Amino acid sequence: MKKHILLITALILLTYITDAYAQKSVFSREYPRIMTSVRAMGMGNAFYGVSDDKYAAFYNPAGLAMNKSHWSLDLIPITMGMNSNLVNNAAQILDVFSSGMNASSISKTLNGMMGQYNNINPISAFPAFTYKNWSFGIFFNSNVNLLTYNPSMPTVAAKVHADAGAVITYAHSFLPDKSLHVGISLIGLYRMAYTTSYSSVQLVNVNTNSLLKDVLKHNGWGIYGSVGLIYELPWLRKELNPRVGLSFNEFGYTSFAPGLDKINPTLNLSLAISPSWDFISSNIVLDFNDLLFMAGSDDSFGKRVNIGAEIGFWNRIFLRTGLHQGYWTAGAGVNIWALRINYAYYTEELGAYAGQFADTRHVLEIVLGWDQLSKNPNNKILK
Repeated sequence: MKKHILLITALILLTYITDAYAQKSVFSREYPRIMTSVRAMGMGNAFYGVSDDKYAAFYNPAGLAMNKSHWSLDLIPITMGMNSNLVNNAAQILDVFSSGMNASSISKTLNGMMGQYNNINPISAFPAFTYKNWSFGIFFNSNVNLLTYNPSMPTVAAKVHADAGAVITYAHSFLPDKSLHVGISLIGLYRMAYTTSYSSVQLVNVNTNSLLKDVLKHNGWGIYGSVGLIYELPWLRKELNPRVGLSFNEFGYTSFAPGLDKINPTLNLSLAISPSWDFISSNIVLDFNDLLFMAGSDDSFGKRVNIGAEIGFWNRIFLRTGLHQGYWTAGAGVNIWALRINYAYYTEELGAYAGQFADTRHVLEIVLGWDQLSKNPNNKILK
């Protein structure tokens, strides 16, 4: 009898340890980013050779020198996103809340989500002002990751994460033909994150005030710099505007509490062309991210290659597609006077190599702002 009890106890402990390792592995495999452009994600996140808007600070600061706007103001920019699992489970989760959050309905819902990874970005914001080669903005980014495990006692592991900060970017063009662009950005960051697990019974009695206090205890701050350059190659410059870009991103100092995702510096190479015809503009980009394998916890080359394309009509309607970490992406954008809307569908690799653990996501950006276009005819990169 004692042998059976010991065996059962050992199996329970083994299951718990395995599940705990699995959730830690899944939560830690996604590359930690500060801010991600919805436009870029529609292009497979291949953006380091374009980077001609406020997101240059998080990609290649040199791209800001090719911004087509004389000035622009993103006054109310809101981004929301979630993965496909959460889209499919949304109705069940809403039923749990409407039924009064009892243990029985929670257990049933968690069983239906067993082994699934659910991701939501409730809201992100990046208001910014750009004037010629300067850009300044403040940002807020939040996301929640949920992983359900342990069928014998349905449990959900939750990781809550939020960033807030400010960024300033400057870029300048050199050489007589203005073909060499150099940029620099400075980012100040405050980060909070907390990982915990709840059984169905514990979820009924969750104290939100206590949870908020726990989140606030796990925080930290950092100061990061990024430098980049983009060189417009002389061959077929008028027809294709071929470019090569190189950037060294997010190096600096941090003071983070244990358990917070750290941002590692990366060296990134990009090749791009931007042919245009009358009212049609385009960008085709090939990126090699993290050439020195300094980010993440793996050495997968496939996770670090992105390919993207964008075509625009009248600088008002945009269609995008690409390959991000080996997975197809798609996106679209519309600019209507003071309103800009961007959507992207993409897949994030959560495994150690491309093709192991795919997580498909949807993200929507709505921006209210104003944009005065530059009269510089040699500036071919379109926003």
